[in-house]
Amino acid sequence: MKVYVLRVMADYGGMLNAGLCLLHCTVGPVLLAFLSVRQHSSELWEGVFLVMSGLLVAVATWRMSSVGLRLGLWGFFGVFVAAGLLSESYPWLELVQYAASVGLMGTHLLNLRYSRRCIAHAGR
Repeated sequence: MKVYVLRVMADYGGMLNAGLCLLHCTVGPVLLAFLSVRQHSSELWEGVFLVMSGLLVAVATWRMSSVGLRLGLWGFFGVFVAAGLLSESYPWLELVQYAASVGLMGTHLLNLRYSRRCIAHAGR
């Protein structure tokens, strides 16, 4: 049961992290433009979101996920990381990063639903 609670928290945390990343990436530049704040802390935030996303995907896919959900979570995470690392050279990759963030949120939600069904069937 402890593993289930940890995985559920990882899925909720993954959805929250991806949502906060999406919010940071969309609202952050607007605030920077209006407040004329330097962008030196942006790299720190990107690193925090990348590390948190990786940890949450690892915990969420630990043991009970289906192969398709594991591939989906790790695939969206890989696209998210690649787009984040290459967005300096290719600015259009920020849109890909937004899409990967939305994909991570959706896949975490599906993984949460799958985990609940597995627990329900195991209890029968």
